[in-house]
Amino acid sequence: MHYGRVRSDLQQAERTISMALRSNIVSETEKRALEEALNLVQEAAEKCRLAQAESVRKIFSQGMSHSEGR
Repeated sequence: MHYGRVRSDLQQAERTISMALRSNIVSETEKRALEEALNLVQEAAEKCRLAQAESVRKIFSQGMSHSEGR
């Protein structure tokens, strides 16, 4: 998976939503929707980070088990 690209896109989405929240928001409904979207993007970024860490751990573990078999 392209974790770097996904993380970059999520960071851009977070910046865009944060800027929208700082702008003149028309309604409370719009504000709540943006806050919810921001929370979802932040959750997705954390899940991506965890998935990347797990992927690296598995690759490292596989590499270690292959080198032990030599």
